[in-house]
Parts: sequence; structure tokens; C-alpha cells
Amino acid sequence: VVGNAIMYEVCAGISDKVGFQFRDDREACYMILYTIACMLNVGLDFVTTYFTAEKVVEGLGFRTYFGTPLVEIKDFTAKFETYGMQRSLAENTYAYAFPSTFLIPFLIEPFPTIIGPLLVGRLIVRTHTEIQGKDAEEWMAMAPMEMRRYADLLLNAILGILIFYFPGGYTWMLFLGMTASHVWIYAFDHFRVLRSIPACTFAAFDIEWWCEACLAPIMGIIAACLAFKGNCEPGMYCLTGPPLMGVCCCAWLLHTVVHTFCLMHLVPMFGKRPPAEDPAAHETFSSLAHRLPCSWFTANPIWCLRSKHTYSHFPPCSYYQLGKENLMRVNELIGCFFEEGAKDGFPSARTRPPHRSASGSMPGPPSARRQVGSDSSPNATPRW
Repeated sequence: VVGNAIMYEVCAGISDKVGFQFRDDREACYMILYTIACMLNVGLDFVTTYFTAEKVVEGLGFRTYFGTPLVEIKDFTAKFETYGMQRSLAENTYAYAFPSTFLIPFLIEPFPTIIGPLLVGRLIVRTHTEIQGKDAEEWMAMAPMEMRRYADLLLNAILGILIFYFPGGYTWMLFLGMTASHVWIYAFDHFRVLRSIPACTFAAFDIEWWCEACLAPIMGIIAACLAFKGNCEPGMYCLTGPPLMGVCCCAWLLHTVVHTFCLMHLVPMFGKRPPAEDPAAHETFSSLAHRLPCSWFTANPIWCLRSKHTYSHFPPCSYYQLGKENLMRVNELIGCFFEEGAKDGFPSARTRPPHRSASGSMPGPPSARRQVGSDSSPNATPRW
């Protein structure tokens, strides 16, 4: 769990420093980096497991079916296929996968990601009265949504595939444990998305596409396993040593290439065709801004400050903050159309009289009263 948390932070830091313009791209990069890190971690763990199992079975004096001591077998593939190594590696793979990887980290995850930060934030805010306003809100806020779960599931897929290299006694138990673990993961993520994380929008399918692309080499392991298990079967080739490993690598590479080609060229052919007419062709800025609080104006803090202190708009352009949309007010003359309170019967800014100075005129210089989108007349209605 601690190692995963360190990888989370390292991959997240690299993705942030790349400087992507859109969060979708940042999350795709984060998912790819984390998947690669997990694959390297699993590879290192299994290399260590193999050499450990080799020393154990040799130390215990294991022999082959024909009575040959394992210590006398020098060929890698021949030793890998012996009963002692197959049994030891299968046990280690099963223990590594379930519950160590499939379940335990996800049972622990709610505590460092949701419960722990919430309790610590409450304690700090309650005991430090100098923390007020936005600082207090940040201490109590939950972590934003990220796409590391794709990588977690890809890692589980790798471990599920590796069990096919060994006797089938552990296969059904491992996949039964994987199913139960994924039910818990789904339930936890369902709660986290609905009750914990701040609102988020991922508008593109880039993350899903890259997840499918990362799945290609993982599924290639199945092809390599098929090539390995088909060795010396009736009517099949019979190889050993480097030639057998070369056949497995070629099967893996062939599947990866074909899988990626189909993903890039074949799958789009079965996609939904774009409509003959653009459904948003008649969409205007005003109609969209009535539904969405975040726009070019409301998301620009400099414009909001100018609206209030330089142009003296009434009401000024409200700065968009996630979770505080109820504080935003309408001023159609400056491009602000969203007001959540108007839906609940609260008075809209359009119905309140504008503030005037003691002389009876609108505050601010004459140029400030010529609103965005208007013509030369200060009272002209803007065209959005």
C-alpha cells in the first residue's frame, strides 16, 4: 500500500509538470505512467519469486518425474516446467494476487483517502481558530477524481493471466477472489464518486482509448501462454530453451500489433456515425451559459475584478467556484446568465434595480457603461 501511494505521487507529479492544457490528457498520462510502473513492479516481484522458489526446491532436494534432481537441470524452460517449480510458483502467484493485491489494498484505501483526511481536517479546523474561510474549506475538501483505477484493474488482469502458466488448481479460486474483490472496488468507487470527490467532467474518450491500448500488451500475455502450453503437444512443435522463449515472444508481439491495429482502424468502423446536422448548431452562448455556471467570463478572475472595481457593473461578474454556484448572479449585459437561486424562487439580478450614485447616474466612467457585446449606444442590448 505504501509503495502504491509513492507511485501515485510520483506519477501524479510527473503528469502535472508536463503542463497539459486539458485534465483529460493529464489523467491519460498519469494512467499510462502508473500502468508501466505497476508492470515493472510485478515483473521484478516475479523474477525475485522465481529465484527464491528455485533455491527452496533445490534446497529441499526436489526431483523430476524421472528422478533427476532439480539442481542438475540447467535449462530455464525445462526447470520451469518441473512439478516442483510449477507448484511453488503457482502458490506464490495465488498468494501474491489474492488477497494481497486484489483485495487488501482496496479495503485499506478508504482510510488514507477519505476517512483519514476528513478526520484530520476536522481536528485541525476545530483546534485552530485562525484557519477561516477558504483555508478551512481546503482542509475539509476531498481529493479530486483521478484515473488510477484503470491501472489498478489492468494490474489485476496481469496477475489473473499469469496463473494460466501454472496448474489449474488455483485458477478458479483466483478468479473467484478477483470477482469478489472487484465487486468491492465497484461499490467503493460508486460511493466515492457520489459522496466524496468534488464534481468533475471528463469530456473526451482519450483516457478510455489509452486504457484499451495498454490492454493490448497485457492480452498478449495470453497468446504467449498459449504458445508456451502448446509446446510438445500432439501435432505441435517441440522446443526448449531460447527457441521456445522466442516463439512465446513472437506470439506476444503478434497479438499486441494486431490488437493495436484493430483498436486504431477496425473499431472506429463500428462506431456511431456523426449526425447529418450538428445538434448544437443553434446553440448560443447565452443558452449554454444559462445551464453551465463556468464560462470564459466567470472563470476569469481578472475579468471579475475589473467588472467590480473598474467598470462598476451591478451586479459584477461572479467568479465561478466549484460548489458555490448558488452565489452567482445574473447580469446579461456583461455575459453572466447563470443563477442557481433563480430556480428556487429567489429574486434574480434582472429583477433588482441597479445601484445609482447620489447624482442619479450609474457609477463608473462612461466607457464602463458601454457593456460587452453592445454597439456605440450605452443602452443598446447586446447580441449574444
